[in-house]
Amino acid sequence: MLADEHVLSLPITDRKLVIAHCMTNITRYKGHKFEDSCDPMYFSPSEPATAPLGGLTQVLPLADTFLVDKTLEEAVAFEMKAAIASGIDGFQFYYTLNNDSWDDIIKAYFKVAEEKKLDFKFTFCISHPSGGTEDSRINGFGGRMKNILETVGRNNRHWLRTPDGRLVLYTWYGEGLADTTIDLKGRPSQYYMARAYHKLEKVTGEKFACVVSINEQISKEKLNVYLDYFPAVWIWTLPYTNDFIGNMVAEECRRRGRTFTGSAFSDFYTSKLLKKGTWDMFHSAKDAAAAGINAVERKYIVTGLSYNFRKQLEFSIKTEAPLINIITWNDYPEGHHLAPEINHNDGFGLLLNYYKKLWLKESAPFQKDIVIVFYKKYNHNTQPRPFNIPVVEIEKRGIDIKVEDSVEVVTILKEKGSITLNNQTREVLPGLQSTRFAGLPGPVSVTLRRNDRVIETVNSPEWITSQPYRTDRITYSFSNCTQDFYRDLFGTLPAVSFSEYNPGDPRNHIYYYNNK
Repeated sequence: MLADEHVLSLPITDRKLVIAHCMTNITRYKGHKFEDSCDPMYFSPSEPATAPLGGLTQVLPLADTFLVDKTLEEAVAFEMKAAIASGIDGFQFYYTLNNDSWDDIIKAYFKVAEEKKLDFKFTFCISHPSGGTEDSRINGFGGRMKNILETVGRNNRHWLRTPDGRLVLYTWYGEGLADTTIDLKGRPSQYYMARAYHKLEKVTGEKFACVVSINEQISKEKLNVYLDYFPAVWIWTLPYTNDFIGNMVAEECRRRGRTFTGSAFSDFYTSKLLKKGTWDMFHSAKDAAAAGINAVERKYIVTGLSYNFRKQLEFSIKTEAPLINIITWNDYPEGHHLAPEINHNDGFGLLLNYYKKLWLKESAPFQKDIVIVFYKKYNHNTQPRPFNIPVVEIEKRGIDIKVEDSVEVVTILKEKGSITLNNQTREVLPGLQSTRFAGLPGPVSVTLRRNDRVIETVNSPEWITSQPYRTDRITYSFSNCTQDFYRDLFGTLPAVSFSEYNPGDPRNHIYYYNNK
């Protein structure tokens, strides 16, 4: 039976884990570049191909700097090392049809995790299947998955499995695996979706515990139809607001004996360019530049700097979610990455480590006081010139964009102290506290004092500007641990940071471009 109440109510995991959505192909190694929408080649405003746009991307993944000459195995080793340092226990791989070469990347992860004896889990995330027939889609996924399962071993300890042995299988817009253009014969479309995944089980020789994505402000009625056929759900990038959809979803899962898995995303600002009024992406820098500023836009969700990320993690703790899904590890084009990059740096990873310890009911994760700053590079009302690419705000459900005109200082202290920013001083208590200051143009420098003694300082490389030269709404973060974080990852290699609007930084060619 497709709707087996007993199986659907069984546990998804026997221990709490943080699983991040990993964009499989966004892996930098020798001979394998990033896709255009996060390729550092297109960061500079004077780069010839995308100069009409002021550059295509606003992200600089550090993997591009340090892994350009590395092997695939060295690259995935780095990704796992960085993920573990950020509080992540495993990856669910973004998995699409007709991208067979990605399978070698997944196999490399298993190989290196085993060789290095890492406690790290993996599984697939079946993502927006389309084209062909239901059977061709199932066979397309199933044949590749079966090959990976048999190559790395079905009993490989790195598979993410339920206590009763099912493979935890994520979906992202996974409904497309099924053919719902047929006569539904009075049954809900979710029945046919479940039937399609049952067929996929037969092709792969596995039993699945499907974690179905919720990508909309779903109704209780529609949610319950999914819960008729599937054991677990996860929420994609729906922000935490006063009417957060997670409240209803978690309650219905509890009532139905299903598993609610928590989700958190750090940011949402698309570095990728989309055709105006659509979600159709320009896949090449050349095509985006040819279309021009008037034909493109970027999508944006107001996250309140660290507010959304913190509240979603707190919600996972409150609901005792057995899994926390991080959106994402490395989707730089959508700006919700935790992987090392010159804008986000280690700020969100520090928060994840802190909340993970609370969730696991373990001791505090840090041996020293933590100070993290979060801010935008310019006020939301400021108009960039000359490259003002339209930003379309989505999911407008309660977080006031004006909140993002502040500098948010998140402190995790052992004892109370005081923090000073721009000659303003505030008292802060032990534990985690978020304190906001006015986001004024100029440097962002924070001092933590206790008993008139300086304990920690944070001098962020990036300044806030009143004259941005291009649209850029990605959240910037920096902490008193950033240098140590990168030293642990990169050793003695020179640290990489960037500051577009700091006039005193000799590396700042962007500043001079803007003012020449």
